[in-house]
Amino acid sequence: MPQNGLSFVFLAVFLLVVVFVLQWVWRRPLSKDADPDTSDADESKVSSRPLMTPEEASLFNLIRLAAQDYFLVLVKLPILQVVSVADKDEEARRALMRTIQSVRLDVVLVHPGTLQTVTVVNFQKDEQERLQPGKRSHIVATVLKAAGITEVVLQLNQTYSVEHVTKLLGLAEDE
Repeated sequence: MPQNGLSFVFLAVFLLVVVFVLQWVWRRPLSKDADPDTSDADESKVSSRPLMTPEEASLFNLIRLAAQDYFLVLVKLPILQVVSVADKDEEARRALMRTIQSVRLDVVLVHPGTLQTVTVVNFQKDEQERLQPGKRSHIVATVLKAAGITEVVLQLNQTYSVEHVTKLLGLAEDE
C-alpha cells in the first residue's frame, strides 16, 4: 500500500510539472526576431503602390462612366467577397477555395439596392491569355456563372468607347 500511495504522489507531481511546462511554453513572449515592434525602422521601407496599371485605369474610367448611373463600381475585390461556396463534400469545397482564394476581380458592378454583384469585368492582358485561358480562369468563370454573375472580359490592348463598353455590359437602351 505505501508504494501505491507513493506512485500516486509521483504521478501527481509529474502531471503538475507537465502542466506548468506547457503553460510556460505557450505563454512565453515572442523572440526579438519575431516581434514586429522591435524591428529597426531604418531597415524597413514602406511605400504605396499603384492599384492598377495606367491601361487598367483608363479602361476602369470608361466602365465607370458607362455604369455609374446603374451600379456601384468597385475595383480589385477578392472573389470570396463576391461569392459564397457551399458543398456537401467538404474536401471538394476546400480544394475550390484554395484555387480561387487569391483571385482578385478587376471591376465589380454591384446593384445599389440589393447590394448583389451583377457583373464582373476582367481585363485580359495579352492575346495568348485569350486563346488559351488558364485552368484557374476557367474555374473562376464557372464559379461566377454558377453564382448567376455575368462575366465580361475586356482586352487591355484594345481601344473602347463609352458606348461600346455600355453595349458590352448590356446597359445600352433599346431604341
